[in-house]
Amino acid sequence: MVESLEKVVPVKLGSLADLVRLAAAISMPQGASYILRFETGDKVVLGILGVFRDYYKYYGIPVFYYYIAEGKEAEDLKNTNYIVASLSEDRFEFSKHPKPGLSIPLIRLAAKPDFIPDLQ
Repeated sequence: MVESLEKVVPVKLGSLADLVRLAAAISMPQGASYILRFETGDKVVLGILGVFRDYYKYYGIPVFYYYIAEGKEAEDLKNTNYIVASLSEDRFEFSKHPKPGLSIPLIRLAAKPDFIPDLQ
């Protein structure tokens, strides 16, 4: 067991569409990407782990880019396995199965990992 666990830096995104575009951008050069999902109360947190590489001395800091879904959107995401993005039209849909286009898998975590701080 790790006694002192380093936390990621949380970066809240403005919309689910922003998270999908980020996942799509990561998928292009490196292959498939995925979005982590866990529930907190009646909300669903979606996020991508990354490494901050675009700002001087902060190069290499672990980052968790995330979006919190609530209400109907959260309920829809609880029954979803993929977000299918149509990059040519900048739109996406929820799906239980992969479809043509970019199918980004949602990976359900049993609980929020300890290295992710409390989110707002």
